[in-house]
Parts: sequence; C-alpha cells; structure tokens
Amino acid sequence: MTPVLCAASMRRADQITIEQIGIPGFTLMESAGREAAEVAQEMIEVICGSESDADLGWSGRDWTEKDTLAIPAPSAHIVCLCGKGNNGGDGLVMARYLSGYGHQVTVLLFAQKAEYSGDAALNLGILEKVAEKQSISITTFSDISSLSALPPSDLVIDALVGTGLNSTIRQPLSDVISWVNAQTAPVLSVDIPSGLSSDSGKVLGAAVHAHVTVTLASLKPGLLIEDGPDYVGALHVVDIGIPPFVIDSNCQGADEIRVSNVSFVRSCLPEKTRKDHKYSHGPTLVVAGSATFPGAPVLASLAAAKVGSGYVVCMGPANIRTLLEEKLTEITVESWETSSDSAALQDLIDRLDSRWKKAKSMLVGPGLGRDKNVTQLVKFMLTSFPGPSVVDADALYALRNEQEWVRANSFGRWIFTPHDGEYARLQGSEAKNPDMRQDRIEAARVLAKEWNVIVLLKGQPSIVANPTGQVVINPTGNPSVGTAGSGDVLSGIIAGLLAQGVAPFQSAICGIHIAGTTADLFVEEHASGTLMAGDIVQLLPRAMALYR
Repeated sequence: MTPVLCAASMRRADQITIEQIGIPGFTLMESAGREAAEVAQEMIEVICGSESDADLGWSGRDWTEKDTLAIPAPSAHIVCLCGKGNNGGDGLVMARYLSGYGHQVTVLLFAQKAEYSGDAALNLGILEKVAEKQSISITTFSDISSLSALPPSDLVIDALVGTGLNSTIRQPLSDVISWVNAQTAPVLSVDIPSGLSSDSGKVLGAAVHAHVTVTLASLKPGLLIEDGPDYVGALHVVDIGIPPFVIDSNCQGADEIRVSNVSFVRSCLPEKTRKDHKYSHGPTLVVAGSATFPGAPVLASLAAAKVGSGYVVCMGPANIRTLLEEKLTEITVESWETSSDSAALQDLIDRLDSRWKKAKSMLVGPGLGRDKNVTQLVKFMLTSFPGPSVVDADALYALRNEQEWVRANSFGRWIFTPHDGEYARLQGSEAKNPDMRQDRIEAARVLAKEWNVIVLLKGQPSIVANPTGQVVINPTGNPSVGTAGSGDVLSGIIAGLLAQGVAPFQSAICGIHIAGTTADLFVEEHASGTLMAGDIVQLLPRAMALYR
C-alpha cells in the first residue's frame, strides 16, 4: 500500500534524510523544484495545445476552454507566488527552471528578502543572479495592489504556504488566495494548496483552488480527505530524493496511514484450487432483515456469494421467510420467531447444527429494525458465534450504549461499518457533530481503539482503522455509491471475504476497495445513469476479475 505522511512524519523523514543519510536539504529543495517545474511545463504544453489535457487528468477544467491559439508556443508568462518558508524555496527553484525552459517568469515574494533563511535564502540568491541574464522579474508584495499590477499570466504557481500551516489564514494572505482563485489562468500548487491543512484536509479560513497539485515525496492526508479532493485538482506525487525506506519507516505505528491499491487487494484474496469445495470457500452467516427492510438480507447474502463465499446461510425473521426463499433460490434460508427469547435463539442455532459450526464468518445487522428484541438478538449472536463478524446498520444502533460489553467480547475480531451518523451515535455526539467533519482519520482511530474493533468509517473517502492505530484510506468509488442498500452490499462483501480466510482488517480494506471499484465500473459505462445497490451486486464478478 502507498504510504501517507502527516506533517510531523514528513518532517521526520526530511530530518533523517538530511542528518542520517547525508542528502543536503538544498539538494532536496532543488529536486522538488525541478520535478514540480517539469509538471508545470506539461501544463504549459496543454495550454499551448501541443498535448491533451486528458493525458494529465484535467479534463473538464474550465481553464482548458481558453483560446489556446492566442498563446505563443512554447513561451508563456508564469506568475510564481513564493512565501518565505521551504514551500516558497521550492517555488524559487521552479521559477529558475521554468525561465530556463524559455518562459517569462514573474516572482512575487511575500516577505522581505532579509526574512528568507536557510535553503530558501540560498535559492533566492541564485535566482537573483540568474534573473540578470534570463526573463525573470522579482518583486516584493506590499499590498493587494501588487497583484493588480502583475501582467496577465498563463500559469499561476502557488508556493505560498506548505504543509506546516496549523492556524487560520489571515489578512493579507486571505486576499491573495482570493485573487489566485479569481484568475482565469490555471493554478499549480506546490506540495499542498495554500490554506489547506496537511493533516485534516480542512480549509483553514481560505485555500487555493488548484488545477494541479504537485506533492513532494509522499501523499499527505489532507490531500485525500475532507475538503482536500475539492481543492487539489489533479494530484501528482514526485520523488525528490528521500529514500523509499525512510518514507516507509515514518509510516508505522500510531502515525501509520496508507492508501490501499489493487496490488494489496490481490495479495489478500485467497487462491482457489481444484480440491476446493463449498465449505472450503468459506460458509457465511447473514443475520438480517425485518418486515420493514426485507431487501437488506437479500442484497447482503448475494454480495457474499458473488465475492466468493461458497455457502451462504441467510437468517431472517419468520415473517419474511417466504420472500427470502423466493429471492434467494441459491442460498439457504433459516428464520427465527420475531418474539424469540434466548431459548428460542438457541433452538435456532441447534437447528442450524453443522452449518453454524462450519461457518467462517457472520454478518449481523442490515435491516433488522430497532424494536426491543434486536439488541438481545445481536448480543446473543455475536457471543454465540466464535468467528469474525461484520456488525452493520441496525446492529450498530443496538450496541450504541454497549461500549464496555463490546470491548470485553470483541477480541478485535468484529468489524464495525458506520457511516458518519452512526459514528456520531456510537460516540454519543449526534447533536454536536452529526456530519463527522472534524478529523475523519482520528475519528476512525478513536472508535477502533475505544471499542476494540476494526472500524470502516464509510464516506468519501472511506477510512479503515484498527485498535493499534493503523489507518488505510480507500481510493476507489465515487458519489454514485451513496445509494440505498449499498451499505448492505458492502457488509456482505466483507463477510464473504472473512469467510474465505481473509483477516478482519484486510477484509475491511479489500471489501471497500472492491465495492468502490464496482461503482467506478458503473460510472465508466453509465455516466448519466443512476447506480442502484443491485447494480453493485451484478458488477461484482467483473470487479473481482480485475484483482486476479
């Protein structure tokens, strides 16, 4: 999986590279500026019409509609906005390289020259010497009128504030950001759009809307979560010389954040042999459904089967058994009396006999409803079943006040799959934080640790966390997946993977990755269509084929 470094971890990686590996900070800044300048050059080629915007993932951006024929290729005018920190230093290196490519570059400094220090000051000195011979203009920002005086640009480079930002953007920088966002020229942000939190993805007062973001050495959480995806545009990760093992070593333990990928999912899926049979493929129990929500167990059971579970037993209340038998002709159906007590539930388990004993995973919750018997049912099933379980939907509601009971009984083998509202209910914060907008990564970590469970916090993006602090961000999926029943399908997928021997943490990671892939497949083929939960089930075989 791809490492993601928070601001503190990125600083440690820089420090180790400089102090222990022996690569000077000046060299890292030089590499960062050069690599970012190459991406900027690609943008200019798009602007000039010699390359396709689709090649760089910019299709649909408003700026691509400008009259490219009016721009004399290959030369362009570039405005480079440079703060006094290392982010500004990267911008100064970019200005030098872009001038060398034949472009006219205007550099606007957002501090007095004497305020620049370290590697940024060294690069400012170099740039001043180069400017005497090349088409580079260097001026210092005084007030907003400094921006109004700039000549029209073909590209704006945002190197104002980097990943070290931890407070709200204030004047005059907020006005500068507003000016950037008002430009018709495309904007390239270095490392992260100025004003966006590197860790939380929250806009800190104001933030640059970039068309392209060139992030250095590693992904950052803020690029991927919360407001981040709406501000980064097309995202490019460039190598600046930090050894990969340094990046990876700083993505461990309590700070570990990664992005899942196809290779990881492929490595987790079990290999099937000629000797396999329905029980070796993983029997799955689905405990779900009510008269109000009879479709939930259908979707979950079919998803478990489609993802590879060789034998699925769907257990629902007696009042929907006939419907389940009609819809699930290839799946075994069992039922319990809606007024059942513990003795009746034990009788059900006794009737299941070998199927209960052979089951490798259980899903409990989708569509169960919220009457007084559901909590008893959920707790009985979870404590009776010794294997790993997915706890979803109404089962989460049933356990909302049972944190200590969950901690004592889960043993890290249960997977909770809340959306933001269910998360807030579990944490007792419905009124204060219904949308879960503070810090989704930390939120998932806290729930996993406090409840001693695997957590899949659903959303865009979905986040998986375990009690030790490991976090994985899911990169697949799109807004179309936010449709009724999609959560039932997702929980069925995860239960089906669990049944095949995939570990709980890995099952949650793989399950949401696969589910997201089905949504992406649907959008590729039906751009204007409406995704329904049943479509996800039907697309699962095609999605699974991509991982084989």
